[in-house]
This record gives sequence, C-alpha cells and structure tokens, in this order.
Amino acid sequence: MADQLAISLRAWPSDDKTTESLPYLIARINDQRGSFRNITEASLEEEIRLAERGEEIDLSAEDDGVPDSQDNEAKGEELAVAREDMIKRIGEAYNTSSQALDLVSLLLTSHTPKVAETTISPYVKQTIPFGSLGAEIMQATKEVEPEETSHDIIGLGWRLRSLNRSADSLMNSATRLEKDMERESTYWQQVLEIKEAGWPVSRLPGDRQTLGVRFGFAEAHADFRDRGLAALRRDADGNIDLDHGRRWQGEKRLRVRLVKDGRVLAVQTMQPPADDKTLSERLLRARNSLFDEELFHELNREARNLVSQGIHCIGGHVNVSYHDDCQLEISLVDVGMEEPTISSKEDSTIPAALATTLRLLLSHAHRQNLQRRSQPPAPITDTPTARPLYSLLRPILEIIQHQSARNKVQSEYESLHITLSSTDQAFTVAEISSSLGIDRGSDSFATATSTAESLVKRLIRPHHSQIVLTLPNKTAFLLNIHTSVFPPTYGTSFQLTTTSSTPDSAVADMPHIMHFQTIEKLRKHVWYVTSLDIVAALLQSGSVPGWTQPSRYQAELQRKKVASRTKDRLSIDVDAGGLKATWACICKTGSRVWTSASMTGEGALSLTDLIKEQLD
Repeated sequence: MADQLAISLRAWPSDDKTTESLPYLIARINDQRGSFRNITEASLEEEIRLAERGEEIDLSAEDDGVPDSQDNEAKGEELAVAREDMIKRIGEAYNTSSQALDLVSLLLTSHTPKVAETTISPYVKQTIPFGSLGAEIMQATKEVEPEETSHDIIGLGWRLRSLNRSADSLMNSATRLEKDMERESTYWQQVLEIKEAGWPVSRLPGDRQTLGVRFGFAEAHADFRDRGLAALRRDADGNIDLDHGRRWQGEKRLRVRLVKDGRVLAVQTMQPPADDKTLSERLLRARNSLFDEELFHELNREARNLVSQGIHCIGGHVNVSYHDDCQLEISLVDVGMEEPTISSKEDSTIPAALATTLRLLLSHAHRQNLQRRSQPPAPITDTPTARPLYSLLRPILEIIQHQSARNKVQSEYESLHITLSSTDQAFTVAEISSSLGIDRGSDSFATATSTAESLVKRLIRPHHSQIVLTLPNKTAFLLNIHTSVFPPTYGTSFQLTTTSSTPDSAVADMPHIMHFQTIEKLRKHVWYVTSLDIVAALLQSGSVPGWTQPSRYQAELQRKKVASRTKDRLSIDVDAGGLKATWACICKTGSRVWTSASMTGEGALSLTDLIKEQLD
C-alpha cells in the first residue's frame, strides 16, 4: 500500500491576490514588528543570522521604549497632514483636468459645437465665444541625431574664428581711419582755399555743426540774401560739395535779344558752361546766377508799373520798345541753353550793353541799400515800410527815348540842311553837348571805381542834349532836348530858344523861349520860322529887287508891275517834303520843290535863279 500513489481530489488552492498586495503586506508588517522606524539594516542582518543558527528571534527587543499612545498620536498627525496634502493634490488634478477638458471642448466647438457644449464649463461658455480656438495637424519634424564631434576641436575652432574676426576688424578699422584722415585732410584743405580766396566761411544758422560759405550779396533782398549761403558738405572722396538748398534751380543767366517781328536780330554772347575745377570758380558762377535771378525778379516788379512806357511782361519775357519797331527781349534762361541760328548780321553790342547796364544799376541799388542801412533808423511807426522799387528799366527807357528823339531831330534837320543847300540857302546844324557821351579823359575817370560811379550817375540822371540851328538870315535856334520818365515830364520835352538877327522881323516878335511836348509841333514851328527866314534873307541880300513882303508873318513875296495892275506872287513853304516855291503871274503859274535828293553844286538851280528864270 506504501507504493500506491495518493491522489487528492481537492481542488488546487487558488492564490489570494489580496495577500500579495502592498497594502496587505504593510499592514502585516505593522502588526508583527510595529513601526518601520524600528527596522534597520543591522537589525535585519541580525535576524537573518539568528534564523540560520535556528535561534529564536525576540521581536520585543526592537521596541524603542516609545509608548503605544504616543505612537498612535504621531500616526494620527501624519495621517491628517497626508490627508490634506492628498486633498490639495486631488484638487490640483481636478482643476488641471477641467482646464484640459475646457480646452478640448473649445477646440471641438469649431467642428461639433453641439457636442462640445455638453462638456464645456459654464464660465468658459460665458466668457469665450464658440469657434474662437482652432487647431490643425502638422507633420512632426524629424530629429537629427547630432554628430559626434570633439568639444575641444569645436572650442578651438571658435577661438580661431574669433581671433580672425578681431584681426579683420582691427585691419578694417585702421584702413577706414586712414581713409577718414585723407578725406578730412582734403576737406579742410579745400575749406582753407575758399577762405584764402576771400569767400566768408561761417557756421550755418540752422545747423551749428555744418560749415557754410556766403557767396551772395549782403544788401540783396531777404529772399535772395538767404539763398546766398551754401553748405560745405563732404562727399565720399572728401571733396567739398556745395549744397545750395531746396530752392536752388540750377545755374541761370540773363539773356537779352534784339527782336523784330518775331525774328531775332542779335543776341548777347553767353559763355558756355565750363567744367569748373576750383571751388572759387564754382562759387563765382553761383553768385552770378543768383545775381541775375534777383535782377530779373526786380525787372518784373518794375515792369508792372511801366506799361504806359511801352514795357510788357509776356510769357516770362520783359519786352522793351526800341528803335525801328524793334524790341529788346529780356529773359532768364538756363546756362548752356542752345540758341537758334541767327541769320541777321546785326551786331550784339546793343544786347550786351543793355545786360551790362542792368547789372551796374542793380549793383548801384545794392550800394544805396548799404548807405540807407548805415544811416540812423527812422522812428518806429505802426505802418510797415514799403519795399522800394529799384530804378533799373527807367534809366534804360530814358536813354532809348532820348536817343530816339535826338536822332530824329538830327536826321530831320540834316535833311533840311541838304535841301536848303541845294537852293543856295545857308542852314547849319551842330550838336554842342549831349549827356549820353562820356569824357574818358576827365579826372573823374582816373580809377575804375570812379569810372563805374560816374557812369551810373550819368545813367540815372535826366538826359539833355543841345543842338544849334543857324538859318539863312542868321537866325539861331538853341534846341534843348530833355528826357525823363519821372514826373512831371514822363517822356521827352523840347525847349527852343530863338535869337533873331533882325529886330523888326516876325521872328523877333515870337517868344524867346518856347516849350514843345511833341516833336511834330517842334518841326512845324521850325519849318514855319525857316520859311519866314528864307524870305527875309532874299530881301536883305538884294537878289530880288522890286519884291516886297506884304506881311512879315507870311512867307510870301510880291511884285507890282508898272504896265499892269496885277501882282506877281511867290510863296515859300518848308515842310517834310522839302522846300516848295510856288509862283503866279499874268503869263504863267508854277511851282518847284527841292528835296534832300536834289542836285547841289554847279548846275543846280538855286532859288534866286528860279526867280530870275521864271518871273523876270
């Protein structure tokens, strides 16, 4: 029976999962051994040695002598602290999970708002609108595994790179410093050249850190005086670049042309634009340009008040009437502007002289401004002082009008001289003085300054000319021509002083001094007196015996014949056509006209010969 196998019919006992759980094991340890505080590594090794020798283990020795009541109180306190910490952590976990739920629900509101509305908290539902948060799926970047590199080699490379960069930076700084020194040296050398050339250098009023040079005129108007200051900027090479400001419109020049019927007859010679190498030349050209701009501006201001004198501003030009239906056209043009080809052979002296005269007059106006500013100021009043108009065109008008009137008078009486010479009647014309002429040998022209001042004084004062006319009967005319565009004359007036050689003549009864405002009235008076004087000369010379003058105020001769009751008549008439002699007698009537084109000298028919031939 002992060899028989015993088989149990009981089921194999199943493992109790609770006996292996950690809380169960901790409870058994606490029941058997008490608190874990009494268990040490040394006590456990001692229990193992006793168990190997088969000795009994005294668990009571492990008690540290602490009463169970005290141990229970400590455990209670520990449990309370652990409970509070657990509740705190559970609250934090609940708060975090609620926020995560609100975030996921808010994301779902963009797609399924009704489903998300059931899970979202009331506070988020009230404060954040649905669909305000979205998300999208992005492809995750692949992480690149770093290459295994030696840290020492990397550090050495960084140090070498830093050293190379420092060396390059030092070299670049040294090169840049050397170039800056060269640019500074060039800049200040050019500033010194400007200063030595006489141009005033100072700081800019609005920018005390920048130097400027004044090339304009201090006595010019404020608009042009302020523009006469240029900043000395430095370019990339260190050279000075003149900064004229925003109002600079390029280099300008005053152009004067002589025009007739739209055709240019003459134009002043303008200098072509040159590549100025020095700053002094560039400043000089800028000063001339600004001076011409101011001159043209002042010409336009003055021309508005001289429309009655034949000056008009049309299309940016100032047109001044000149002789023979010509006009002087003044305009401001850019330097280098191409002029059209002029087919006329007229000399450019007149336009060039006009341009020079206008510049002289503006310089004289600047000098007057300086003298006015040097005087004590006037008392302060409420009314502002009006800006005076410069007299630039008025002297030119006076010269043109005076020269035109003088030329007309001279041409008229020279033609009359030729006409009377062909009739064997003496008539002379002589100009004894004129304010247009300049005596260069006088002491007033000893220096260049006095020459300019004397010339300007001659230009701005009224102009006078004197012409002496001697008639056949020795009657003399002294003609004074006076021209002024200022009140009260406003033009040219003529004063004729008559000196008669015969006290009982009609000329002697006339006023000694007569004034004429037009040249037509002067001509008619001279023609009338000349006709009377020719009749008186014929009677006094005895070349017409038997003839008498019925009235001394009529240029007429008559003769009564013995055998007839009729009278022979001869009248003398001088006019623009020349000298006309008209006769009437019993047998015939006729007339003869002498002009400046009539033949003179031998073979010419004189007035005495005509009387003998036709009336004797």
